[in-house]
Formats: sequence, C-alpha cells, structure tokens
Amino acid sequence: MRRLVGLLLAVLAAGTLAFPAAAPAQNLVVQVATEPPGLDLTATPASATAAVVFYNVQEALVKVDRHGKIVPWLAERWHTADNKNYTFFLKHGVRFHNGRELKAADVKFAIDRAMNPETKHPYPGYYEAIGDIIVKDDYTITVTLKGTNANFLLNMARQGSVMYPREAVDTLKSEPIGTGPYKVAEWVRGDRIVLVKNPDYHVKGLPKLDRVTYRFIPDPNAALAALKSGDIDAAMFGIGPEHVPDLQKDGRFQVIIGETTNDVIMSMNNSRKPYTDVRVRRAITYGVNKPEVVKGAMFGLGRVLGTNVDPLNPYFVDMSGAMPHDAARAKKLLAEAGYPNGFETVLKVAPQYYYTVRTGEVLADQLQKVGVKVKIEQIEWGQWLSRVWKDADYDLTIIGHAEAWDIANYAKPTYYYRYDSAEFQKLFKDSEVTVDDKARRELYVKMQKKLVEDAPVVWLYIHPRLAVTKKGLQGLWKDLPLPAFDLSEVSWAK
Repeated sequence: MRRLVGLLLAVLAAGTLAFPAAAPAQNLVVQVATEPPGLDLTATPASATAAVVFYNVQEALVKVDRHGKIVPWLAERWHTADNKNYTFFLKHGVRFHNGRELKAADVKFAIDRAMNPETKHPYPGYYEAIGDIIVKDDYTITVTLKGTNANFLLNMARQGSVMYPREAVDTLKSEPIGTGPYKVAEWVRGDRIVLVKNPDYHVKGLPKLDRVTYRFIPDPNAALAALKSGDIDAAMFGIGPEHVPDLQKDGRFQVIIGETTNDVIMSMNNSRKPYTDVRVRRAITYGVNKPEVVKGAMFGLGRVLGTNVDPLNPYFVDMSGAMPHDAARAKKLLAEAGYPNGFETVLKVAPQYYYTVRTGEVLADQLQKVGVKVKIEQIEWGQWLSRVWKDADYDLTIIGHAEAWDIANYAKPTYYYRYDSAEFQKLFKDSEVTVDDKARRELYVKMQKKLVEDAPVVWLYIHPRLAVTKKGLQGLWKDLPLPAFDLSEVSWAK
C-alpha cells in the first residue's frame, strides 16, 4: 500500500495522469485606428462601427462573401419570379444572443424600422422601393417592391439591414444583440471592445476564435510598436504604408495587401462659394497631381481613381486619366471664374485617419501652385461627423468612403457634397430600375462620365486593404468588397 501511495504521489507530481488537456484558447487582439462613435449599424454610417459589428455581431438575410458574391445567410434561400416580389425562407434554429429564435416577424420589424423616417436610418434610400412586407409564417416572408430595383438584394446585404430583436433596440448603440458568431462582452471607452464566442452560432464549426479584443490605436507608429512588442496580434487598418517594405522582410509577420471599396476623395462643398461654380471645381481637379498624392501620402500604395466607382465593381470604368494634372489649365479656369489670383480656403481633416492628414498636406502644397491657399484644420472624428457629414459646414474635406455601390450619394442633393444635378439624378434613377446587365452597364458609364464633367469632388485613390498580422493567423479576407472585417473563419494555425 505504501508503495502504491508513493507511486500515485510521484505521478501527480509529474503531472502525467491521463486527463484530457484543455485546448489552448484561440484569442486575438486586433488594432483599429478609430473607436466607433457607437455600435448601432442602423444609426451610423461609420466604417469603424461596421469593422466591429457587421458580420461579427450582427448579420443580414443575405451576405456579400469574400469574393463579392451575394449569398444566402439568415435566409437559406430566396425566390423571385418578377424581380418585384421576393420571398425569403429563413434558416431554422438561428438564435439571437439573448437566446430567442429569429422569426419572420423580427425581419419585418427590422425592415419596417429602417423605413421609418423617425428612426433616422443613415441610408433610408435603400428601402424606398419597398411597398409591402408580408409575413407568411414564422420562417417565410415576402417583400413586395413598388417597382423593379436592381440593387434590392445588395441593399438587403448592407450593414444597415442587419437583424436584431425588437426588445434590444434601446441598447443597440452600446450593447448590440444579433445572430453573429460573436457577442459584445465589454466596451471600455477610449481603450478596447471585447467580443466573445457565440456558442450557439448557426454555422457549424464557427467561429474558431474564443475571444477578440479590438484595441484603439490611431497613430501608425504606435500601432507598429504594439505589433512588434506583441501587444497586438494584427493591425487591420492603421499601419502606415511606409512600414510595409520592412514588415514584408520580417519573418515574424505576414502582410496582406488587397483591393477595397474605400475611395478616398477630397469633397468640395457644392453649395458654398466658390465651389458652386463648376469651373472652380474643375480647376481644383486639374490642380491635383494624383499619382504624386499616392506617392507622397501612401508611399505608392493605392490606385489612382477617376470617379466614384471602384475597381471591385463590375461596372468600373478606368477614368483616372480623364482630368490629368494641368496647372496651366487650372489657373485659366480660375481666372475665367473670377479668381485670377486664386483664393483662400479651409480643408477639414480627421487625424484619426492618418491618410487624411498626409493627403491634405500634399494637396495643400499642390494647390498653392495654382493660387489656392489651403489652411488645414484638424478636427476630431465626432466633430467631423456632426459638422461636415451632417451639417455640411465646410469648404473642403478629405475622407475615404468605404461603402460599396454608394454612387447613390451623388443623386442626393442633401448629402454633404451638396451636389445637385437633375441629369445625374435621372441617370441614377434609371439605373436602379434596369435589371438588364448590358443596359445597366451603359447607364453606369454615362453616370461616371457625368461625374467627371461636373467634378463635384476630387476622386484621389483607392485606399488598399493593408493588414499586418503575426505569422500563423489564417482566414482573413484579402480583398474587402464591402466595409466589414469578418472574423468568423479566422484562427491560429495549429
């Protein structure tokens, strides 16, 4: 007996009893440049919110996958015979994070709420074509359109079309509940947001991570230091492009460079003089040397852009050379518009997005050479959203528009560009009801040419997908066909 006890003690001391070892936790710490203004996708267009919530916490009936294709999601399939009546058949057993099953009544509630002007949805135009919503049973719902809408399914896949329980509406801003692979566990303002695995997720085997922590680190150099010290595992949108060559040579990391829908523009307030004059807007465009902007602000990473339509869009036409840099022509147009000696103007940028400051500095130098003296004013992101995006209180501003298929913004005179063209609005309206691909493509070509002609903004470049992670992290999307950081399939290699 004494020998047996001694043997057991020896085994215990060595830790070799044959109990199954717990699998190591799959945790990920991610850097993002900007803290979301809120977490309610039905209240803000901010890509910083989508980066955390969209596809991770909340999902829609259909989804744009990593290849840019619209695929069934919360709806396992859909059917339409006339492109006006769409019947969605919901997946059975999908549960919200509060445990309640998703039903067709929840879908109707979410869409009805998006259509209600009182809710101040950021993109009410996406739902204007909807005439009626009919719940057939708990898992079947039909959406009837007033007329054909070529983008209806895409609009149902956008970040503002996510599903959530009606009982959680009041907490969407800080504690959103959805059906996604992760649940919001914590938000420490100014520092981090923590997501934890949803054990009841409706896709078998997902997610692969147990915990995701978003760290808010706006400064590219600080993000790089955090990556190299091991404080973060990945920088998703914040490493300066100047660091890419060195990181590509560092065996500890992997660099992902891909395409996005994030068109970086310098907007001109079309309702404020002197930008009410198309000659001035064209002069500003001719005064900009776009390849030099990409070189100076992005160290050559980025694709020069000529209109709103990005290269991931099937109707993309390369208009980058339509209005090339021509300082002499810029000065001539300014003189014709009554500004032979140029003028002074203010450019508002948000330093939380490093590229806006860098781009602004390059542009200010270029425009000074044609007589436009630019004063750069840096404002916080919250102020930018309220003063520029909501109130259009600005002369010039720079920001990246990450939303896919957002040419509709140029058809809205109240959007912060304040661009108002009846001709363009007619072209856009026609494109929305044209389902024939060839005919719709022709309309998109005409829209792009009209935008070049009217120059409501200066399209600068596409901000590339630029992510850096520790070696061994797998499953990230290379291209971003819409502003979402889907982490459902991300894991550490074993």
